[in-house]
Amino acid sequence: MDKRALIVRLSSLGDVVLTSCLVDPLLELGYKPYLLTLEPFGEVFLEDPRLEVFQVKKQELFRKDTLQRLKGFDLYLDMHKNLKTLLLRIRLGGKWKSYNKQSLRRRLSVYFKSMRKPYSVVKAYLESIGYREGRPKILISEERLKAWKEKLGDYVCIAPGARYEKKRYPRFEGLIELLLREGYKVVLVGDKKDKELTKSWQGINLCGELSLLDVAGIIKGASLFIGNDSGLLHLARAVGAKAIQIYGGTHPTLGFALEPQEGVYLFKGLYCQPCDLHGKGSCRLGEYPYPCLDIAPEEVFAVAKRLLEGQG
Repeated sequence: MDKRALIVRLSSLGDVVLTSCLVDPLLELGYKPYLLTLEPFGEVFLEDPRLEVFQVKKQELFRKDTLQRLKGFDLYLDMHKNLKTLLLRIRLGGKWKSYNKQSLRRRLSVYFKSMRKPYSVVKAYLESIGYREGRPKILISEERLKAWKEKLGDYVCIAPGARYEKKRYPRFEGLIELLLREGYKVVLVGDKKDKELTKSWQGINLCGELSLLDVAGIIKGASLFIGNDSGLLHLARAVGAKAIQIYGGTHPTLGFALEPQEGVYLFKGLYCQPCDLHGKGSCRLGEYPYPCLDIAPEEVFAVAKRLLEGQG
């Protein structure tokens, strides 16, 4: 395979993971895929033989030796579209394609209901190279998957964290109690901040203890994944885990909702959603717990049970 294509997506975890939808199409088009991203997001691809990863520190991106490694590709795919990638285009030259980011419409959707239209980042990525359908996909080694399956057995995986508070479902503890009461084993994954948040919760708590690859392996081995609109939710999509996505301060119109074949998303649909492109800032209603996340654990459990029983 002589042709090489470089996918450029610098952050964050969820966005980087979703670019994996491009790997198989690029292979079909006759390209060897490469990915340029920032540490540590490239770690989730380290056992995926379909592509190679250039993982760099922020301060190394424009170093002479980094730029030299990035020159000479037959195709560059800018899946970030910000000032840094514009500078990369100028420095590297070559043939570039990018996706329809709908930046203005998405920003206006925060303020105007008429701008809240269906949109999928994954489909936009795919359309940049002429594809209409596809899903994110990351391969994890069978050895890793087998090791975690032997250790944990059958379980539901929950990731309670998200970068911003208005994206974090506040009633996971009650949901876990319902799952345990019905006989389901629960495994929690996340970072060290999530560990502090969940230290008194029931279940097997592995937050802050694992590499991204191990988190991916555990998520893939789960009977069901439940999380927020977050990076680990998108990792669940990419490893093929059936999932439930709980929306808070963001909105499906921003492009990150699960597709029906991937699972179910729960969304209140309040007039003030989305309150921000990323779920930052204070609530317009000035309340906590936030009304957009006022979803009863029983409601989430009912959806979870349906999916676990193969009805969804």
